[in-house]
Amino acid sequence: MDEANNFTKGNLFPMILKFSIPAAVSLLITAIYNIVDRIFVGNFNGTSALAGLSICFPLSYMMMAFGLTCSAGGSSLFSLFAGKNDQKSMNCSFGNALILVVISEIALTAVLLVFADPILQLFGVTETAYPYALTYYKIVSLGCLFQGLTQVFCDFVRVSGRPIMGMCVTGIGAVTNIILDAVFVAVLGWGVAGAAWATVIGQILSALFGIFLVVKGFTKAELKKETFSFDWLLSKKIISCGFAFWIAQMAMGLISLVYNGQLGRYGGDTAISVYAVVASIMTFVIMPASGISQGIQPIVGNNFGAGKYKRVMATLYQASAVSVGVTCVIWLTVMFFPQAILLSFGATEEMLEVGVAGLRVNFCVTPILGFVMLVTTFFQSIAKPIPSIVITFLRQILFLIPFIYVFPIFRGINGIFGAQPVSDVLALILSVILVVREKRILYKTSPV
Repeated sequence: MDEANNFTKGNLFPMILKFSIPAAVSLLITAIYNIVDRIFVGNFNGTSALAGLSICFPLSYMMMAFGLTCSAGGSSLFSLFAGKNDQKSMNCSFGNALILVVISEIALTAVLLVFADPILQLFGVTETAYPYALTYYKIVSLGCLFQGLTQVFCDFVRVSGRPIMGMCVTGIGAVTNIILDAVFVAVLGWGVAGAAWATVIGQILSALFGIFLVVKGFTKAELKKETFSFDWLLSKKIISCGFAFWIAQMAMGLISLVYNGQLGRYGGDTAISVYAVVASIMTFVIMPASGISQGIQPIVGNNFGAGKYKRVMATLYQASAVSVGVTCVIWLTVMFFPQAILLSFGATEEMLEVGVAGLRVNFCVTPILGFVMLVTTFFQSIAKPIPSIVITFLRQILFLIPFIYVFPIFRGINGIFGAQPVSDVLALILSVILVVREKRILYKTSPV
């Protein structure tokens, strides 16, 4: 193994920063696609247009769900095989992840386009937001494949020891999206259609750059005919390892649907538009925390594959400090400047009345997410996906969704926003229990 990319030696903290910062930036860049669209549309096209984009928020999660399942699952196994110096299995992990993402994203595009109207109705579209939502939905659906390919190329370049280049895969698309949003929405006045085309064009450029890096040898995968031979057993392992990400992303899409329905019931388009801001800011919590988690993935995977379990746990502890610290910064920003955040999205007086309290309630325990997100990826990185799936399912579905329906009975709109922090506290307790249990198992297996 290249000494510069030997994850089993050297100081952990600098290594964690080296891989986590670019990974976090990569995921933040991915989030920027939708956030920039909302900022431009909210400022230039009004509340109903912004509500239309908010209605389509589950769509972005669905697109990411299939891509992350393949990229995270495949790259996790890739790192484990790298720790064992198994080049053939590393190649197959890359090839099968690529095959899976192409098949799944093309199938998703077909389903989304054929069933556009029923899906939008399921998303809770309102009459005033419908034309905006339909336009944005149909165009963005065309970018599914390119979004998935971008995620696969970014992850495999990163776990091959090139985190900066992995970041650049998504960076090129994000910069393109921002520039084209300004041109299409602000200058040409194309509205939501312009925002949607800016997103898709950015995704295409990211995917093309990712292909260039793979062909030029920026991953540890060898491009042979056997690399792209479909292996059903390996593919099942890839899906299994990445399934927690699928649940997380699809659950977030489902939660957006539930939020839109409940907020529309209690506050109409104004409340839905506030949720567009809440969901956008939440990505600035989830993406850095998830990025740090993905950054330690090759470190944890390689050391676990090499049997260095104390180093595995040390990586988790040190990365937790970084992750909680980052989320604390975002938490403080939301707590002290909620009005400024809302105004940056073109908030009206009605939005401010609902949104200032809503933001503060929703983000009141945000720092604990820095640890919960890390734990879910930690278990996936050591090829033990069940704890990750359990934490994600309970936090995002079994706990949260009933709370969204029950809490507003007693607290109105603020009760809806209060469902997330209560769910997060319960997930934290479960995460701590599972980590302590796993530590005992590993240390009994090997003292190294």
